[in-house]
Amino acid sequence: MQYLSSYHFLSFIGFLAHAIIYSNFNVYLYCQMSKIGTAIDTFWVAREWLRLESSRFLPTKKRQKNDGQHVCLFAWALPPNSNAGVYRPLSFIRYGTELGWRFDCFQGEVPENSREHGEELLAHIPIGTALHVVAKSSREPSFLWSPEIDGGFKNALKNAGYAIERLRYDPPDVVIASGPPFYVFVAAYFVAKWFGVPLVLDYRDEWTECPFDFVSIGRHDQYWERRCLVSADAVLFTTQSHLDHQLSCFPELVKQRAYLVPNGWEPNDFAYDCGEHRKSTNFGSKIFNLAHIGSLGGHNLPHDFLGALEALLTDEPLWRERLVVHFVGRRSPEAANALNLFPFKDNLRIVGHVGKQEANRLMMEADCLLLIAVPNLARYLPGKLFDYVASLRPILVFGSPGEASSVVELLGNGLLCQPGSRDRLAECLKILSDSGGNLCTSVVDHWLSNHRRERLARTVFQIIDSLLICNKSSHK
Repeated sequence: MQYLSSYHFLSFIGFLAHAIIYSNFNVYLYCQMSKIGTAIDTFWVAREWLRLESSRFLPTKKRQKNDGQHVCLFAWALPPNSNAGVYRPLSFIRYGTELGWRFDCFQGEVPENSREHGEELLAHIPIGTALHVVAKSSREPSFLWSPEIDGGFKNALKNAGYAIERLRYDPPDVVIASGPPFYVFVAAYFVAKWFGVPLVLDYRDEWTECPFDFVSIGRHDQYWERRCLVSADAVLFTTQSHLDHQLSCFPELVKQRAYLVPNGWEPNDFAYDCGEHRKSTNFGSKIFNLAHIGSLGGHNLPHDFLGALEALLTDEPLWRERLVVHFVGRRSPEAANALNLFPFKDNLRIVGHVGKQEANRLMMEADCLLLIAVPNLARYLPGKLFDYVASLRPILVFGSPGEASSVVELLGNGLLCQPGSRDRLAECLKILSDSGGNLCTSVVDHWLSNHRRERLARTVFQIIDSLLICNKSSHK
């Protein structure tokens, strides 16, 4: 038995030594193969980059004249993606098609958590529109030898190469990119240069000046942003504050090429009659429903609002009986945790993501709508604000003054409540709960008319038409 035990022990030691040597060899081999793979991927990036950079200097048949109305559109989120970034580029497709344009669209793969209710949006894609899904690049180039930009330089190269191959025998007349993410700007830059056509950049949000973490700023983003701005024939911004800030930061942006094209709303998403007056909601007469409809993330976390609300409900028990706050939409883990920790559970109603028309229906059923405006949102007009106004409900802007509070002040359809004062929140809720009624004033009606997505999309294509006229004149 002792002999067997010693034999087994020695066998185990031998096996262990063999395993260590073999595993070290495998680790060494893996490291060497990884280095080879990195070198190959770095070479691919360099070669593709050089090909795209140099191609515009070579007179080839890809520059053949195309007299049609053909758009190459880059937007990471298009149906069946259902996140908030879909609606603006979707309006370009819908109403551009009505104007006689045809579209080849290049989009990213749709994450499962962004696909819910996406079929509803997919139904709005006109027949004849080509949607090309471009998967993320699997290349892993060297960090030191490859540019680092928002969304990945390798993805910009892959999208550009894919689009050029697809459009080789049917070149576009114009290239449009709607960001973020902003690798689509770089992809569009290369494609526009390749075919020698105008480039239109649509800033739904800011790039290197963005104060939020949904844009990832790398080592080379500012270089590429400047390069894209130099090359762009038209640059669209959603707010005057965005446009002014960009002009002050980037001398590469010429004022004559910068255009204000706000976000908007779809009348078909709402069913109401301005002549119908809703019953007023008098304080103390029934439950007052305050609703936040839309995503909660790093750019609009509800901590300050929940802190003021907790103080109000603690000090004034009457509000515990009368006030219910609804949060409808996707939530980041941090936002979800803040809601879960709120002590007055009976005063919250939490609902997940819903479809666009259902969201608008919930807006119209609320007594008041909540918009959270953190200081970094001062230059922004959240997309939900347009639907908020269209729902004809009063709006409580909780947070800092900015573009959003300016619109509410202009329209006279709500109040700004700055953080830090429970008394101010109570005052605002009292005023808003007593207001009720119909908010379809002539001022609101005029503002809504000017912000229909169809009207704004037509403005975009008027800009493009002027670019094409100039482009044709310069080639004569």
